Amino acid sequence: MSAMDEMLTNMTASSTGVVDTPIFSITMIIFLIILLAGIIYAVFKMYENKKPPVESIVLIAVLTAIATVGRIILMSIPAVNMASFIIIMVGIVFGKEEGFLVGALTAFVSGLFMGMGYWVLFQMLAWGLMGASAGLLASRFDNVGFRIVFGLLWGFLYGWITDISAIFYSGTALEITPIIALYLNGVSYDLTHGVTNAVLLVVLYDWFKKMFTRAKVKYLSGHSSDSESISLSD
Repeated sequence: MSAMDEMLTNMTASSTGVVDTPIFSITMIIFLIILLAGIIYAVFKMYENKKPPVESIVLIAVLTAIATVGRIILMSIPAVNMASFIIIMVGIVFGKEEGFLVGALTAFVSGLFMGMGYWVLFQMLAWGLMGASAGLLASRFDNVGFRIVFGLLWGFLYGWITDISAIFYSGTALEITPIIALYLNGVSYDLTHGVTNAVLLVVLYDWFKKMFTRAKVKYLSGHSSDSESISLSD
């Protein structure tokens, strides 16, 4: 899916690629602390503002499980999984907050099966933003062309965000040429990810939208929410 995914697939126990310098260590630690604090703050703020009912929490857990399975069952095929598509559909139907939460939690839960490390924070951020942006632009997804562009674009955006962790791992955080090479190396993965998103958003969009909408009406219709309508006005 990205250069980082390729690195994790082929990674061995050797740590000779990590540059053990004070400036690198301090830069990485500060960045990760800020990122983690931002994710925690955003999640708590969203919950505080929405005051979600138990039904909403249970539904988020179920949707996270579905997205996680969508990633794990195809983990042997590079850059191909259904997790991104499901996260996008969650954002479209349930709203930007739910899209972010399911995206972030999918990265964390699937990381428990596929391997945990600081890179999971970047995956949480990337998938969370993917779901949130789908919620913000939900009213435009009935346009097939928009769905294709959105899916392709997020194939690359996901790779660009998660590849930041590969920069830290390889120790090239202060070197421009290796960074450019890293991102160029991930183009094929990002393109495959984007094409997968686009195809699924064309082929399965209507079916998943109806299925998720039925679940929303059945379990959440009695609760007010700023994302109650599929066509968001904000």
